Amino acid sequence: MSTINPYKDFTGRLKLLISKHPMPITITLSNIFTMRLIGNKTHGDLAEIAIAEFINQYMYDFRSVHVGKDLYRAKSQEEDIKIINEITKAEFPVSLKAYEDGPLQLSTDKTGSMFPRLRQEGDEITNNNRLEAIFADPAFSAFATINVLPLIYNEQGQRCNICV
Repeated sequence: MSTINPYKDFTGRLKLLISKHPMPITITLSNIFTMRLIGNKTHGDLAEIAIAEFINQYMYDFRSVHVGKDLYRAKSQEEDIKIINEITKAEFPVSLKAYEDGPLQLSTDKTGSMFPRLRQEGDEITNNNRLEAIFADPAFSAFATINVLPLIYNEQGQRCNICV
């Protein structure tokens, strides 16, 4: 019997929900990024709470708990929310990242090794073999163990999206 990655199962289900009913996530993300008008850090805090509540309200077979504040204070983990699959009882942490569209931001790289590794490749990576080699590099090993859910925004164009 093969086991499915709980995070991949979740993102697949989230993608299906968003494709069938895009308005709830659009409104949620719009509210999150509107908070940038108040301050740069405000939208990240709101994202943790808003995405956790989005999951609780719209994804009936998943439950989410906002753990970011407690874990941040303890400096123990990167994750912002914990998601529980109510059917399988699988629990997994998720790190939410609000990124402005444009050059890649590597704020989840606590060792600072990913960016120097990417610099070795030059400005553009278009070959799949090179891309696979980069992700196989030890500089990216820790990143593969973090469940990152990117929230993308374009402030000038007043657009936002979620990468699932």
